[in-house]
Amino acid sequence: MKKNILIVEDDHVTALLMKRFCIELGNTAVDIISKGEEAINSVNTLDPHIVLMDITLEGEIDGIEAADRIYRQSNVPVIFITTSTDDETVTRAMSSNPFGYIIKPFTKKDIKTAIEMALLRHDLENTIRENEYQMTTILNSIGDAVVVVNHDETITYMNPVAELMTGQNLHTSLGSHFSGIIHIETTAGKRLKNINSFAREDENSHLYIIQKSGNPLPIDYKISARRDDKGGSLGTVMVFRDITERVFSDDKLKETLAYLRRAMGGIIEAMDRTVESRDPYTAGHQRRVADLVHNMAIHMGFSADKIEGIRMAGMIHDLGKISIPAEILSKPARLTPIEFNLVKSHVQIGYDILKTIDFPWPVAAIVYEHHERMDGSGYPRGLTGDNISREGRLMAVADVVEAMASHRPYRASLGIEKALNEIRNWSGTLYDSDAVECCISLFRDKNYVLAEKDTR
Repeated sequence: MKKNILIVEDDHVTALLMKRFCIELGNTAVDIISKGEEAINSVNTLDPHIVLMDITLEGEIDGIEAADRIYRQSNVPVIFITTSTDDETVTRAMSSNPFGYIIKPFTKKDIKTAIEMALLRHDLENTIRENEYQMTTILNSIGDAVVVVNHDETITYMNPVAELMTGQNLHTSLGSHFSGIIHIETTAGKRLKNINSFAREDENSHLYIIQKSGNPLPIDYKISARRDDKGGSLGTVMVFRDITERVFSDDKLKETLAYLRRAMGGIIEAMDRTVESRDPYTAGHQRRVADLVHNMAIHMGFSADKIEGIRMAGMIHDLGKISIPAEILSKPARLTPIEFNLVKSHVQIGYDILKTIDFPWPVAAIVYEHHERMDGSGYPRGLTGDNISREGRLMAVADVVEAMASHRPYRASLGIEKALNEIRNWSGTLYDSDAVECCISLFRDKNYVLAEKDTR
């Protein structure tokens, strides 16, 4: 399908070359602009599918600032085309969440690949947003009352059922302490004034919401902590159910939760397929890593919820590779420093995509840490020791073992023995010693075997 492309380039010769390549690739160059300010305005009037943006431009703002405004205001993907490869420029460019980065001089193939990858990623992100909207719609239509509070127990969200059940209004309740808005008592008439008091109650018993009218409404309840990618507290989600007439059975709730988990699993599976369709040499890599780390988590006694969470993270731990040109991912020769830095950026890109999704597990955090090393030599943040989550340490070991034991574009499989020797030799230095011991035990004592090709 022909795409409308806006070219933002202050060098006339380069701009004409870009225009010619775009036309030869079957697209339409809707305009050539040399200033960032004009580019922002033109996006609103020309409605392009994508923008090719030079970083150094005429005018008061450069391409990086212009690209950031364009994406935030118009949701149009931007690809940078520049001669700048210094660390400061690359860091600034990457922080603006670009959809591609092409180094001058470029070829028509470079333009073609960058456009295809940017549009593919943009479509995926739009799909993720649509699914988030659908989940919000489900939350708003679910038969249970849902109240979300910050770490200071002030209300940030109430669904319509919660409004109906309590007789309160979301907009007038926002920012208020929950105990001043939602009055809850035990069967003995004791008033619960903070979240901790819920934890001391028997969840097999029920409580009462005292409605605005003064009527007591018997409820079942569930309290769940909300945490950020570092495990810090973001607050609490409280779910209440009217059990006056048992309107919704336990089976119905389980069915709804199962549906949400299946939907989330389907999204993750789609992400996995999208990434691996761009990199045939590592087909099945994410699923094999997911299966290995899943079994490691079981072997280490993780809770059922954490086991499921780390498996889901394994399924999409290389999601960021969607923004890396396929030619680089499948290159049989040694990567150049620029190419290697682009490959390394897949961790940050994957995290940026996933961090906005409210998974029931710390998926984004695990993905962010799977290339960190115990001695701080990993990337992207150089974390050390216990600063890396337990899940992240397991994922790092599983990723290395699967990668070494499988065929890569630049070498044949090294075999499982060399992979296990590698993690054993660097146990406690690069890799968490408990994770290493668990992985080796899995293969040696439990006779675990990596899937030959595909675990689906």
